Amino acid sequence: MIRGHFDGASRGNPGDAGAGMVIYDGERVIWRRALPLGMKTNNEAEYMALSLLLDELERRGLKNAEICGDSKLVISQVTGQWKIKEPRLKALAEPIIERMRALQARCRWVPRARNAEADRLSNVALDKGEFIESVPLDPGEPILEKQADNFAAARGLSAGKSGGPELRRVGAKVWLVEENGEEFAVDVEHRCCTCEEGRKTGRCRHIERILMEDPFVL
Repeated sequence: MIRGHFDGASRGNPGDAGAGMVIYDGERVIWRRALPLGMKTNNEAEYMALSLLLDELERRGLKNAEICGDSKLVISQVTGQWKIKEPRLKALAEPIIERMRALQARCRWVPRARNAEADRLSNVALDKGEFIESVPLDPGEPILEKQADNFAAARGLSAGKSGGPELRRVGAKVWLVEENGEEFAVDVEHRCCTCEEGRKTGRCRHIERILMEDPFVL
């Protein structure tokens, strides 16, 4: 079963805001994202997080998903349990309601403890900036170590047990690679790297490593 979780956070309400979203296939994480939102209220951040989650469900063609959030207001409004009185929230809610119908998605409230990963990512967005992780999974594939390696690579941490260069994402499709005291820039969209091999051939171990860590980057 596909299940999506979302959460929004605002420090100041209104203040600096962030969104966190996760998609599970059963108990397996197949996508998660943290995204800064600028100055928003907490309710606006929650609605924007839900909209971003729907973006990914639509991109993947995933219907009949269960969508979970810990905002009683947002869940109650998009399911029709509560009326939407504020015009600014109504403007956010109406397209979301239509999109959920098109996706045949079910929406339910969960306590914060059961929305912990989305909550954590909304704070990652505020503290560290944007983060995206997509994990293609085969049935029966163990995921914990793989997810940990991908997360470390995307945040610019050590490559871990697998060894090799250190990776740091600095743009949607641009990475910095540090290896043996040297730093190289990799543009995976155009398949180019500033290392000697990349400049000459358009393919190098740095490009291959990033594609291995994040196969959805293209």
